[in-house]
Amino acid sequence: MKGLTNVIAAFTHQLVRAAAERGVADLINTSSVAAQSVLPAFAVYAGTKAYVSHLSRNLRAELAAKKVRVSVIEPGLVDTELQNHVGSDEVRAALEGAKQLLEWLTPLDIAETVRFVARLPPRVNLPRITVMPIGQPA
Repeated sequence: MKGLTNVIAAFTHQLVRAAAERGVADLINTSSVAAQSVLPAFAVYAGTKAYVSHLSRNLRAELAAKKVRVSVIEPGLVDTELQNHVGSDEVRAALEGAKQLLEWLTPLDIAETVRFVARLPPRVNLPRITVMPIGQPA
């Protein structure tokens, strides 16, 4: 845990310094809607995403007074290579079936969301953003 604390301290110091120089700095993390869901066969993935989301909330509480905006983007289904790394044939087949049912988000959609968040006026912070394909159920 000490190693993780050192890593966080290293980048937060730079963010605080940038905020002091420019009036605001942004830390935008990418998580997943899986952070808020219970998904069979996705326990480790969902757990790691929940960590990212919770860490983001805590860092926002710690850094807001120093003008560092912390946001976490939690996308739904995004068409990336991640699906190629799923170990279960059953889950991989379910994901392929989902691609036939609805249009997934693209990496560009997430990049545009990051851009939107970073371009907000300095007084505005979006702590948590959920981005979903229009046809994906919650």
